Amino acid sequence: MTEENGIESAIRQAYRRMHRYTCAEASLQALLEIWKLPKEKYSWATAGYLGAILGGQTTCGVLIGSSIAIGIRHGIETNGIPEEHEAERSAAIAEINNLYKEFIKEFGSTDCKKLNQLDFTDSKAFAQWTVEKGWKKTCDVFLDFVIKKYFNK
Repeated sequence: MTEENGIESAIRQAYRRMHRYTCAEASLQALLEIWKLPKEKYSWATAGYLGAILGGQTTCGVLIGSSIAIGIRHGIETNGIPEEHEAERSAAIAEINNLYKEFIKEFGSTDCKKLNQLDFTDSKAFAQWTVEKGWKKTCDVFLDFVIKKYFNK
């Protein structure tokens, strides 16, 4: 399989997951698969993170899921908690900081409500966004950004 086919396959799988569940679940599970990390238990870390906790005025779920995946990747080979492994913890912090900076540079914000221009608590607006598949212009683009950034890391 070529790198391009691998990326496209990872993106397709992540889209299916996101369109049925959440952005956080999709990004976490995609990165765990890409990095060949165990997903059975870790995938639960983002369960329920829907529509940025249904209010939309919190951090984008793609960033939440990706941050969790990065933390897991940096700590997977350690025994103990992050504070007992300062080098790995510092590396995770630096990588997540870099992700957020690049995301803000690319999209202008990390706030779900602002990024989607949608108040998830407004049922009429949310229904219209859903009918129009608004996530294709926002959430899909953010997920695409993360998967392409981390596919070969």
